[in-house]
Amino acid sequence: MALKGTLGDFSLTDILQLIGLQRKTGALILRHREEEISVMFDSGRIVAADSNRRPVEDRVGSLLMRTGKLTEARLDEALKIQKKTLQRLGHVLSHQGWVENEAIRRQLTLQITETLYELFRWKDGEYDFQPRASVEWDQEFITPINCEHLIMEGAQMVDEWPMIEQVISSRTAVLRPTGAAAGVLASAASDTSDVQGSVYEDDIDFGFIADPLASESDDGAPKLTQREVHVLRWVDGSRTAIEIADLTELGAFEGFKTLSRLVEARLIEVVVADDAEGRSTFSRIFLSAAPARVLAAFLGLLVILGTLSAVQELVLSVRPDSLRLPLPVPVASASWVAHASGLDDLRRSSSAVRMTRIEEALKVYAFSRARWPEGLEEVVGEGLLDLYLSGDPWGRDYRYELFSWGYRLSESDAAGPFPAQVREHRFSVLERSLAGF
Repeated sequence: MALKGTLGDFSLTDILQLIGLQRKTGALILRHREEEISVMFDSGRIVAADSNRRPVEDRVGSLLMRTGKLTEARLDEALKIQKKTLQRLGHVLSHQGWVENEAIRRQLTLQITETLYELFRWKDGEYDFQPRASVEWDQEFITPINCEHLIMEGAQMVDEWPMIEQVISSRTAVLRPTGAAAGVLASAASDTSDVQGSVYEDDIDFGFIADPLASESDDGAPKLTQREVHVLRWVDGSRTAIEIADLTELGAFEGFKTLSRLVEARLIEVVVADDAEGRSTFSRIFLSAAPARVLAAFLGLLVILGTLSAVQELVLSVRPDSLRLPLPVPVASASWVAHASGLDDLRRSSSAVRMTRIEEALKVYAFSRARWPEGLEEVVGEGLLDLYLSGDPWGRDYRYELFSWGYRLSESDAAGPFPAQVREHRFSVLERSLAGF
């Protein structure tokens, strides 16, 4: 059974259910823009998932180091050994005795599920499943994932993400504890060693289990689960939401979900930009003293005047007869503005349209007056041509010349890098009778 198509025709849930129910073994490749994710199945169960943007093992090594389970020196050494022996990173770390097997297993499983959860957020993409007799996977550190379980978790994530994002809108949002958090942490149990952050830690309660944050203790403080206490301890006012999710080993979905509940319980809050230590130098100067405010106001006035001057030059480059306001002359001249903005090209096209309009007005005048006009002012005077159309977009009058064989209509002079446009019309027998020659 080979499956290939787009996610718009066949959803990810349908694909996973089909592979799971038929207990297929093989590789499922999914592509969306520049990202490609490969998922391996063994007898209908997921045993590996990887992304071309960031391989799972690379991220696992980095997270083990950030959580203090592995030093940078040992990670570098492990990567060198891996390159020589072609062993998986987890086997190298375990064989060297640098990281416990359970920590490796937990990180690998978490990163695989995080990769899979990302697929549920794809709106479109392509998929290609190729069955195989067998697939290679790390049986020592990976526990196969049931497709039905993943679909349920993915559906929950898709439903809850919009609500979570209303509280924490960005992965880089910085969070800090409120005054109430210190009291909660002081009264909470200090033993959180059993909080592993596994994606399978909590059962789906579908709302039948009471929310621990909805109830309060006798002293009015909210009751927290061990997971919430564990996450709260990592909030320090400088770490971002994604950093806390990684350090607590919960992953993006469970980590953000827990953080949002702590925000709603008013135990933590999102740091607004003005409160961050990275406030810009200009903001500090502007808020520091009155002289600095005067300087900022003066600079703002210069910006406004410069903008108005540039706009005026742009208008004058299109309509030279426009009123000039007493504004400072900008560095850029009208001709330079016209050239840089491509106005000469636009005006040349506009001039061609105007010349066509003039020719139409000339014919109407000739057949209605039984003669050809001596000049364009006659056509304008009869109301057959608007006055502004008798001149080109550069503000110059068009040149109209009448001959026995026809007429010539041209621009008065070259326009920038372009030669003057010329229209010559030779009279037909009927038109020549109106020429008066």
